[in-house]
Amino acid sequence: MTMKNLKNIFRIAIMVLLASSCSTNNNSKVQPEQSKRDTVIIQAMKFQPDTIMINEGDTIVWINKGIVAHDISKYPDKTWHSDTIEPQQTFEKVFDDSTSYFCSIHPTMKGLIMINK
Repeated sequence: MTMKNLKNIFRIAIMVLLASSCSTNNNSKVQPEQSKRDTVIIQAMKFQPDTIMINEGDTIVWINKGIVAHDISKYPDKTWHSDTIEPQQTFEKVFDDSTSYFCSIHPTMKGLIMINK
């Protein structure tokens, strides 16, 4: 095979690849990214993990596996908060922005939610 034939085969292959990547299928739909549910365990007077990285629109579920009640409040202004979460109960919230939070019952318990951008 000559160098000229190889160049022609290469050009044809590139054109086929470009044409196939540009073709559209009217039946195909772009699937929106599915939101996820992430879990934070409340135990031993700590949020585990205390820092969590999530995508915009994901839900965080806090599960109280401790022996006392807790709550979840935006730090420091409490602009959003949960009701009291008794042992074995849960609280969940969807997040669109990074934020800090704490347990207003036990203010030394703090956590951080980071949104992937």
